[in-house]
Amino acid sequence: MDTRSGNPLPRSIAFAVAAFGLGAALSAGAEPPQCLHCVQDFYYCRDYSGNDYGTCSNNFMSCQMDSGCPVGLPPP
Repeated sequence: MDTRSGNPLPRSIAFAVAAFGLGAALSAGAEPPQCLHCVQDFYYCRDYSGNDYGTCSNNFMSCQMDSGCPVGLPPP
């Protein structure tokens, strides 16, 4: 005897939405590894260029755009 009633589609949709939400939450918290080198390059530039913030920040933003990273301001 089948005790389930109704349409299984809403349950399937709810499961798919929950799985997508979990995946999005896990991936949003971690910065892609290919973007970390932009931060490292920024610190290296800043340390060895006499604190030329303008040039280093421009290089940092260019690195982010070229690598497909979210573009933002360089770290302090």
